[in-house]
Amino acid sequence: MAQISVVIPAYNGTSRYLKEAIDSVRAQTLAAGEIIVVDDASTDGTGALVQAIQQVRYVRHPQNSGQAAARNTGARLAQTPYLAFLDQDDLWEPTFLEATLGILESAPQATLVHCDGYQVNERNEILEYDAAMKQQRSITQLLRGGHDAATSGSLFRKTCFDAVGGYDAALSIWEDIDLIIRLYGPGRFIHLPKPLYRHRLYGHNASRNIPSLRALDGRRRFLDKHAASCRPGTPEGDALSHDWAIYYADLGKHHLRANTPTAARQAFQSALRHDPYNVKTWSRLVRSYFV
Repeated sequence: MAQISVVIPAYNGTSRYLKEAIDSVRAQTLAAGEIIVVDDASTDGTGALVQAIQQVRYVRHPQNSGQAAARNTGARLAQTPYLAFLDQDDLWEPTFLEATLGILESAPQATLVHCDGYQVNERNEILEYDAAMKQQRSITQLLRGGHDAATSGSLFRKTCFDAVGGYDAALSIWEDIDLIIRLYGPGRFIHLPKPLYRHRLYGHNASRNIPSLRALDGRRRFLDKHAASCRPGTPEGDALSHDWAIYYADLGKHHLRANTPTAARQAFQSALRHDPYNVKTWSRLVRSYFV
């Protein structure tokens, strides 16, 4: 019986490694039950590329809806008990499906298995090891117990994924973290400390010094959504305040770059209400008066 459906969201994949991602699925030691590529209204030859590959199901969105919506479309079409999502930039090591399925099948109480990975460059050269258990002062980690379960490094039980409604397509970023938070609970996650996936960093996805307004709006929506779980005076409440400080500081940097000093000052002042001793934020606030 086919056990795993692999869903690959794609957008203009002919220039963004889609063929390599599909090849890494087809090279697995345990064959996927089905491979579903969801084309999120590409404007290049993604459709022709995918349809030329045998045993890959191709689905196209009529308009661009984002990665979360594309993953949800694939999950709705999936016909197997387990789901694995692979971003078009990423790759799997040959034993990813075999190793994760063996663990999840033997643990009926578990929602997902996730593994470590590698960060790689455009040439698939390893940049660093990415351990999937992290302890950081952020609600993105505290609300999921430190399990940094990457989209391309996780195998999900489909009934559990469906039960929480899949990815939140209203979030433009961090929709993957949001999903893991909603799935998290004691004993539900299993960490496999082996590097079985590769996440590619290149060009625009490697540069995060000053986020775009779209990314900042996604972060604001995420923090608003999970604020109710972070009561003041708790570690989660402290972490939320820390995350708001970072958000407002980044918003201020965006406005400084856009030469809108009044908006920058307001953002920096908001950041300092959450983190009043941050020297860099004070420095940028002062600079905003001289732009």
